Amino acid sequence: SNLTKNGTIIISTGLFGWCHNWKEFQHWLFNIAHFFFFISYALPTNRYGLICMHTFLIVGFSFLSSWAWRVACAPDIFIWNMFFISINLFQLIYVLYQSRPVKFDPDFEEIYMNLFEPFKVSRLQFKKLVNDQVIKTQTLNPGEAYALQNVTKTDRLALLLTGKAYVAQDKQYLHPIAMGEFLDSPEFESRANSENKFKVSIIAQSTCRIMYWERPSLEYLFVKETYLANVMTVLVAKDITTKLYAMNNKIITDKGSHIDIRLPCVTSAMKSKERRNAMLKAVKKNVTIDKAINSSPESIASSRERLMKKTKYTDSKTSPLACNHTTAAEMVPLRQISADRSDDTGESSCVENWLETSSKYHSCEIVEERD
Repeated sequence: SNLTKNGTIIISTGLFGWCHNWKEFQHWLFNIAHFFFFISYALPTNRYGLICMHTFLIVGFSFLSSWAWRVACAPDIFIWNMFFISINLFQLIYVLYQSRPVKFDPDFEEIYMNLFEPFKVSRLQFKKLVNDQVIKTQTLNPGEAYALQNVTKTDRLALLLTGKAYVAQDKQYLHPIAMGEFLDSPEFESRANSENKFKVSIIAQSTCRIMYWERPSLEYLFVKETYLANVMTVLVAKDITTKLYAMNNKIITDKGSHIDIRLPCVTSAMKSKERRNAMLKAVKKNVTIDKAINSSPESIASSRERLMKKTKYTDSKTSPLACNHTTAAEMVPLRQISADRSDDTGESSCVENWLETSSKYHSCEIVEERD
C-alpha cells in the first residue's frame, strides 16, 4: 500500500526492494527517446555505423531533453541531456571529417589502388605518405638517368609512377623496372649511409614520372606511422624479390633449363666456396679474393650488380637498350649465361664449377684492393 507523509506519496516496497504499485507508462517523448537509444546501440562499429550511432544518440537525447523540460520539469535531467547532445555532436563532426573524400592525382590514385589499398591503408594514411612535404616528383625523358653508377648517392627511395626504366651495370643490361615498382629498393633496404654510391645505373627507357622520398623524412614518418612503415617494408621486400627472380630467370644451362638459386646443391656449393675463399683470405691477406659470398646487408644492394659479366650474347633484339638509339651503341645487349647441367652423381662439383664462371654470383663478390 502507499503511505502518505507530508502530502508526499511513498510507494511501499517488498522484501527485495521491488515496487508493488507501478506507475503508468511515461510520456511518449520519453519512450521515443529510448527507442532511438536502442537503435543507436544496435548499429555496427564501422565508420558508417559510428556516424549513424552518434546521429541517433543526438536525436534520442533531444527527445529526452524535451521530456525533461515539458513533462518532468526537471532542470537537472535537462542539463545532463544537453551535455550528452554536445558530446555526440562533436564526435559526429570528427567522424564526418575523418570520412571526407580524399582525392589524389590520377597517378597516385593508381598506386594507392594497386599497392596500398589491399593492405587496408586508409586514404588519410596514404595522404601522409604522398604529402608535398614528404615526397618529390621528377620527370625523366628517354635516356636520362635517375642514378649513375658510382656517382649518385643512395639517400632516397623512388617509385615509378608512369613509363619504363631499366637497370644497367658497366653498360650491361640487368633487368627492367615497370610502372608501380621501386627503382632503388635494394639500395634502400641495404640501409647504407647517405654517402654510399649506386653500383648500378638506372635509366629511363621511355618518358617516366617518378616520386621519391628522402631517407631522413621517410624514416621520421615511419616513427609516427608504424602501420604504414610495416606496409612499406613488405612492399620493398616484395619488390626486391621480384628483381632478384628477374635476374635469376636469365641464368640458363646449355640445354635451356633454368638453375634456381634456391636449390640445395647451389646453396651448398656457394657455402663450400665461401669456406675455401675464407681460408685463402687468411693466408693471403693482400691478394684479391674473387667470388666470395657477401652475407652483409649491403649484399642486397649489390645482388643485381655485375650480372652479365663474361657471358655470351643471346637475343640482343629483345634488349631494351636497342629501343634507345642514343645509347644503343654504348650499351651491351642482354646476355644469357651458359653452364653445364648438374647430373645426379657429383652434382655439387658441377654446380661449383658453374659458380666459378657464372656472372650471376660475381654480383656477390668481395674485392679487397692491395694496400
